[in-house]
Amino acid sequence: MIAYLSGKVLLKTDKSIILLVDNIGYEIFISYKLLDKIRIDQELELFIYHKQREDSQELYGFSNYEERSFFIMLLSVSGVGPKSAINVLGVSGVKDLKSAISTGNADIFKKVSGIGTKTAERIVIELKDKLGFSGFSSDLTSEDNSNLEVFEALNSLGFSDNEIRSVYNQIPKELDTKEKIKTALKFLKK
Repeated sequence: MIAYLSGKVLLKTDKSIILLVDNIGYEIFISYKLLDKIRIDQELELFIYHKQREDSQELYGFSNYEERSFFIMLLSVSGVGPKSAINVLGVSGVKDLKSAISTGNADIFKKVSGIGTKTAERIVIELKDKLGFSGFSSDLTSEDNSNLEVFEALNSLGFSDNEIRSVYNQIPKELDTKEKIKTALKFLKK
């Protein structure tokens, strides 16, 4: 598994570069933000995520290990593939993306081509715990207090935070608090 490469930039495309390492050219997909900074003939060091499939292999490059780790976390979210994850890193820095997750702000992820509202919200919900942002209230209270009431009611009935998160986006937003709780219970009992 390739985890790091250092070499000379031989070619640039609109989504990738060819990095020449010991007379071997590796095509590496990188974020638009990083691509703008890179010049042909530049010496470059990249941390690599090596994606292997039955019929192909792809390399994704990052300027530091933190970006690579965040990319791998993004891949753990259902509906987010490597192309979308690399595009997320092109929108903003890891620090800003983590901040958006901690505050429950899915808007930054909606800017990425191929990521809709549901996937953006799923990224925030699923990565909040993985990044150590405990509690569920910040993304719930971003809409109104009834969401927090729904969470607390379901939690008091013995459902775990993860169980509640798994059904939360399926609950229609226009329902009142009692109806949201009833709907969530239907999903949780399945």
